[in-house]
Amino acid sequence: MKSILNILSLLISTSLVGQQHPYELKFSHEIQIGIKEESIRSSTAGTLLSFIGDYYNSVKYSEIKTSWGVDTLDLNHYEIASAFEKIVEKAKQYKVVIISENHLKPQHRVFAKNIIVALGGMGFNQLGMEALSPIDTLLEERGYPLNHPMSGVYTMEPQMNKLVISALDADINLFAYEAIERDKTRDRDEIQADNIIKHIRSNPDSKFIILCGFHHVIESDLIKRGNSYWMAKYIKDKTGIDPLTIYQDNFTEKFKENEHPVLRTLTIEEPSVFINVKGEIPRLTKQVDIEVIHPKTYTINGRPNWLYERDSESIEIEKDNNLGYPQIVSAYRTDLIDSVPFDQIELKHKYDNKHLVLEPGNYRIKITDGQNEHEYIQHVK
Repeated sequence: MKSILNILSLLISTSLVGQQHPYELKFSHEIQIGIKEESIRSSTAGTLLSFIGDYYNSVKYSEIKTSWGVDTLDLNHYEIASAFEKIVEKAKQYKVVIISENHLKPQHRVFAKNIIVALGGMGFNQLGMEALSPIDTLLEERGYPLNHPMSGVYTMEPQMNKLVISALDADINLFAYEAIERDKTRDRDEIQADNIIKHIRSNPDSKFIILCGFHHVIESDLIKRGNSYWMAKYIKDKTGIDPLTIYQDNFTEKFKENEHPVLRTLTIEEPSVFINVKGEIPRLTKQVDIEVIHPKTYTINGRPNWLYERDSESIEIEKDNNLGYPQIVSAYRTDLIDSVPFDQIELKHKYDNKHLVLEPGNYRIKITDGQNEHEYIQHVK
């Protein structure tokens, strides 16, 4: 059955992959030209750069300020604890958990993935994702996103790809909720909420995780624009369900905007949260329940440290001197047809010695300079 589904997926994807779309893989210099010529928007540029592992440049294209006045709060009377442990424990009390990410900070996806898998073992068997496209109806049967927008745009980034696969491996049902319909009477956030509520009511005995971007997680009466609220607020008001809301971006490093001053004073090695004297997570603002603090990034073999999870390996690339530069290096699992790369980077010159970061498995490593290609099989123990 699995092989039949893989063949069906391949037939669908190959009929679509040949078509041009705004998120075709590009070298960084091509992205820069596109920006200059105004054929690529800045938000699209950031996403394209994230596909090729250019973290430090991608985030500069779409970054928002520290929000809701948390940068002026007195936080000296709180201590620090593991965000993973505290959030998993607190989530037991809830039916709906909403986690927000910055779309260009993959460390948010690494953290969310671990939370999602842990909650999957605690009865949370439904995952709604803004990033998913409703067009890909074979996603769950296939077990992984396709390397094409028919599965979603953000799912073409390696860490989001791994989040989707990890959730499916944990027997969590996935559903798309993005507002694709046009409705002059409802804002995008209300449409998103209504799509999620429909799924909640169709699965009354289930527990839900919702993964969204940026401020969609706000559950307070903060106005988005006009008389519209944010998604979590609509879910709360229309269902009477109080969601556990988790925001990740206020206490994450920033490069374009001013980052939270507490990040200059904290020494942490893992995503963390503030706790009070009772060991509880305090609510810092009305907007969300929990603010996650992310350690500042440093590099290992040219790659962000948060890529190196428990069983990941740093893999040196077998370079081909017959190819020119720049090069894009993509690592595909050999058992998946037309999948998203499990890691992908750009080597800008012959002295660029960035490594791939891969979990155990067999990979097809593809290196291209845009004209010619070189491939080899890499086994990671």
